[in-house]
Amino acid sequence: MLYLQKRSFTTNRVMKHILALFVSVALILFAGVNLASAATLQLSTEKDAFAIGDQFTVDVKVDSEGSGINAVQGVVQISKDVLEIVGVDKSGSVFNFWLTEPTFSNDSGQVNFIGGSTSGFSGRSLQVVKVTFRVKGSGKTDIVFTDGAVTASDGSGTNVLSSMKGLSITSAPKSELETITPKPTQITRPAERAERVPAKPEIQVVGYRDPETWYSHVTRFSASWQLPNDITDVSTVISKDPTHIPVGSEGLFDNKIFPPMSEGVSYLHVRFRNNIGWGPTLHYRIAIDTTPPPAFQVRIREGEATDSPTPTMDYTAADGLSGLKRYFIQMNGGGQLTVEKGPYTFEPLKPGKYIVKVGAEDNAGNVVENILDLEIKPLEAPKITSLTSDVFVGEGRLDIIGTALPDITLQVQLKTKEGQIEQAIETHSDAHGSWATRFDRPLKKGDYVIEVTARDGRGALSYPVTSDVFRVRPRPALVLGKFEMTQFWFFTVLIIGLIGAFIAGWLFVKFEREQRSRKIVICQRDVTNMLAMLKKDIDRILEKYSDDKIDETEVSEIRHLAKRASENIEKSGKYCVQSIGEINK
Repeated sequence: MLYLQKRSFTTNRVMKHILALFVSVALILFAGVNLASAATLQLSTEKDAFAIGDQFTVDVKVDSEGSGINAVQGVVQISKDVLEIVGVDKSGSVFNFWLTEPTFSNDSGQVNFIGGSTSGFSGRSLQVVKVTFRVKGSGKTDIVFTDGAVTASDGSGTNVLSSMKGLSITSAPKSELETITPKPTQITRPAERAERVPAKPEIQVVGYRDPETWYSHVTRFSASWQLPNDITDVSTVISKDPTHIPVGSEGLFDNKIFPPMSEGVSYLHVRFRNNIGWGPTLHYRIAIDTTPPPAFQVRIREGEATDSPTPTMDYTAADGLSGLKRYFIQMNGGGQLTVEKGPYTFEPLKPGKYIVKVGAEDNAGNVVENILDLEIKPLEAPKITSLTSDVFVGEGRLDIIGTALPDITLQVQLKTKEGQIEQAIETHSDAHGSWATRFDRPLKKGDYVIEVTARDGRGALSYPVTSDVFRVRPRPALVLGKFEMTQFWFFTVLIIGLIGAFIAGWLFVKFEREQRSRKIVICQRDVTNMLAMLKKDIDRILEKYSDDKIDETEVSEIRHLAKRASENIEKSGKYCVQSIGEINK
């Protein structure tokens, strides 16, 4: 039963990788533009001049430029007048899954390939396929890419192809080949006489500057050296034998271009000759490894979905050529963490889903990657059941009560509404799962939330639980039913009331003064009018006595005038008393 479970688990993972590969290949087929710049398709061969009838092999390679890739597609085009396609060989390719086998057609002069891998790779010279050509015509011709795509091993099929580099070759009849094959530029000069054989040469090799380093690229390269004045001949050769001694002179020259070398350790052997004889040979080591380490398995002991925050991962890779340099782990596209050989136990992880990339890098910088999905399941989330309803500025006493799993740690944080942590405290639930805590430090005015996260003894976490937003406000100085007034507003209203009362009093006094002034004016007017009436009556009486004779009619009229004057005096007295009394009201 266990065997069947393991087999099913492995099969599911393989199917998952194959499905992802199908997605990548599909995106290659339908993607018409580059979405990123991080990979180069390139062609290489040992030399660029051939005789008619020769067969030669061109390597189709990918420089991933540091990006992990898992699928490639390309179309190679030749001139049908000069070259003929003999065959395509996928052996030695880093890609082990082919949507269709690599094909070629001499009618169209094209080679087509679409390949992928369930693992990701990166390197400067990743092998795709080898194409063998036969030279059937003479002249200069180009072998080029007319289409291509490279997808990143990021699960989304991102096309990371940035450029495609072809090559040019020249062909001619065998009799003319020597004239077009480049040779070292010869130096003509008189040589000084020497007393001993030459010293071992000191050389500089462009592209392979350190003989102790492994390199992941294959290319033509140049080597140069200083020629002492007594040197008459130079001899060079490349071989796998670290003690090989070249024989025969190639002339006198101080630099030479060499063809690309095969994988493994090769040696460039160089020695000088003077009039005494040949000197010792320099054996310059050039180590090349273009093949990433083989794909390897990665397994999470607890399973790819677990509630353990510290799962353990098993993995082991190998590299038979340059040897392994390091392992690395990358989580969710973040930075690489260099680790030792498995097993590896994660630091406590928060709940959630992770894309885990495990890579093995050899000493040449080639990388093989394995990607898996990891889910850390959360603990049961705690609950906040009660929160102090009234929280005032400058005071603490913020009580929080809730429930959670029994005997568990609760991380309780007081945060602003914007997410800034103001205070934090830890508490524990009891055997029944109840918990309570309090924030006693004074609080500032503002809107806050409480966030609670559960943590068990293993370090496993729950998802955080957040309370509703609550407001910390100043304590009210006056409470009338549901109406509350803080000290600020209490004194503000009081001051406004006093100012209002002062203004109202001032306006009242001003109004009273104006009213009194109006009453005085009216009283003055009325007294003046009454006195004028009295004066008028008295003047009429005096007019009747002006001739010192009074008849019966005049007596009657004087009596009437005197009576009316008496009445007016009485009315005026009453009115004056009344008006003077009303002035002070």
